[in-house]
Amino acid sequence: MLMNAYYNGNFSSIHDVRIPLTDRAVFFGDGIYDAMIGRNGRIFMQEEHMKRFFSNARKMKIPIGHSENEFNEIFSTLMQSVQNECFFIYLQLTRFSKERCHAYPDSKRSNLLVTIKTIRLPNSNSLLRLTVSEDIRHGMCNVKTLNLLPAVLAAKAASRNGADETVFVRNGIVTECSHSNIHIIKDGRLITHPLDNTILPGISRSHLLSVCRRIGYPIEERCFTEQELLSADEVLVTSTSRLASRAESVIGHPYGISDSTDGASLCKTMLWDFESFTSI
Repeated sequence: MLMNAYYNGNFSSIHDVRIPLTDRAVFFGDGIYDAMIGRNGRIFMQEEHMKRFFSNARKMKIPIGHSENEFNEIFSTLMQSVQNECFFIYLQLTRFSKERCHAYPDSKRSNLLVTIKTIRLPNSNSLLRLTVSEDIRHGMCNVKTLNLLPAVLAAKAASRNGADETVFVRNGIVTECSHSNIHIIKDGRLITHPLDNTILPGISRSHLLSVCRRIGYPIEERCFTEQELLSADEVLVTSTSRLASRAESVIGHPYGISDSTDGASLCKTMLWDFESFTSI
């Protein structure tokens, strides 16, 4: 049997996982998650992802009943099902199982779900069409919780309108996208929203900034407006599964796309880092 899922001590096929109705994710979305990619038995930027995962659990006061070594054993077992292919690992931690009650009782227990699936290798040449929507999400966007309904609706609206992603705008300021971070390039500088409670501290975002620092490319961590988005020289979108992609348009406004631009070079460098780390 294909072992591509783990739930509370048991490995199985993802189709055989049985999550109890009393798991607080069912009633409240009371949990956190993270996601990682890798290849050839190696997980890219695993330390950074797990540091964020543990940090978010502490912020939500959800106990983690597994050590780092135990997580590594789980990952190792699941990676056997994907052999040498590019893979995507999903982790979900929820606040144990109990009858429905808003004010949860204290507990040292939690529920852990981990799944793995194969994905295509990220493509640094991929181009995205973006649309724009008002950011109506909550004030804890810096924590990777399971409460994603506004993002789900925005992603579906983008798909329905022939776009690949939705850019969120809050009080005239671009925050992030429905499931990725967004950045602009203007006059030879990368501009990205600073870390606060309105954006996720994306691991690929931090990877992009580290690439810029490594090659001496100027960075501005500041808020930028929707008008600046439309007048940018280039727009970059970063996420775990894509690493980095360029936008070909935002709400129909086109950008000049060339393989020799600064954005193209940054995207290629990020992919090169991944391929180098995960090569046999």
